[in-house]
Amino acid sequence: MRFFITSFLGLVSAAAGILTVVKDRGGLLSTVQIIVSELPWLTGLVGAAAVIWSLIGRPKLWFGAIAGGIGVLLAAKPLMDYRATVEDAASAMRTGLGKDYEAEIQPVVHHRLLPVTVALPNLFGSHLKAARARVWRDLVYATPNGKPLKLDVYEPMTKPVVGQSYPAIIVIHGGGWRNGDKQEYFEPTSRYLANLGYVVFDIQYRLSGMALWPAQLEDAQTAIQWVRDCAGEYNVDPRRIALLGRSAGAHIALMAALKADAATQVQAVIGFYTPTDLKYENLTSVSPIFDLLGGSWEQLRDAYTAANPIDQPFGKLPPMFLVEGMMDTIVPYVDGDQLSQRLTMSGNTFVHIRIPWARHGFDAVTFGLGAQLAQYHLDRFLAYTFFREQ
Repeated sequence: MRFFITSFLGLVSAAAGILTVVKDRGGLLSTVQIIVSELPWLTGLVGAAAVIWSLIGRPKLWFGAIAGGIGVLLAAKPLMDYRATVEDAASAMRTGLGKDYEAEIQPVVHHRLLPVTVALPNLFGSHLKAARARVWRDLVYATPNGKPLKLDVYEPMTKPVVGQSYPAIIVIHGGGWRNGDKQEYFEPTSRYLANLGYVVFDIQYRLSGMALWPAQLEDAQTAIQWVRDCAGEYNVDPRRIALLGRSAGAHIALMAALKADAATQVQAVIGFYTPTDLKYENLTSVSPIFDLLGGSWEQLRDAYTAANPIDQPFGKLPPMFLVEGMMDTIVPYVDGDQLSQRLTMSGNTFVHIRIPWARHGFDAVTFGLGAQLAQYHLDRFLAYTFFREQ
């Protein structure tokens, strides 16, 4: 029995360790890889248990010990990268916002921010469980072609941190433009942001199976106008609105900023693993980009150019907060590099954070290693953008 248990724990740890350091394999396995990459201490604990139990008794069980040791060593990779990543992220914040940016945030705001990048209680989600918000679900904000589009509102249960009204954050979900819905995996984050003092609007938009691009952009623009029109009802400051998108939602948010007019301007954009270049050759109908635009790049060059963020003129844009996962096999991190170059050349304010072990959708593990690191800096980016001392 001891041999069976230690061997099982060792094999589980070794398998999880291998999945932590190799590229995504697709399907359900990708979900497992996100989890083990974001929670490497779990793999380490299982491996350590296998090693200790294999060696403390008689006879020594070398199979379990070796397998567990492999798991511990491989799972340590994100932890070994962590310190350098924290320093790089802090440097990116100072480069983007100024070396003394934290001193410019109003003092009353500081006590609401996460005090450290990773805290032991938060590994168990304590910062999310403590978040409180008043939630209004399924409010219709538009009916394009008779299709009702709904949003959820997360209102703070405390008074505005500064002034008499709240900043707003419009959340745009991912899913390859053809899947997904509001709420889904990130409701804890929406509640958390509301608890910080933001009114969060989590929106639907027409998926590509219902309407081709630019319908998705039009829906996001309509949502911005709706939030502005209803600002008084939710005690929102219409001059302080941010867009927060992930994956396809980040593409929509970025395009909304690039295509903004006086009615749809926003004051900040947050993009997690943002697609910035859709021009892939020889796409077929299995590709979400093909579905979004109704054909391949070779067939619809003008449509691709119109939907491609990197091909748009970059004028004066709102401050941007960009997060990339270096292990992302769906949106390559080179997309973020291209966007950073364009933002630098056009003189716009932005922060670009890259997390070595993070994969596409990593922040769905909201209490994980990378998610906490990203949230720590996102909190400060928002505070600097909306609560800076004048």
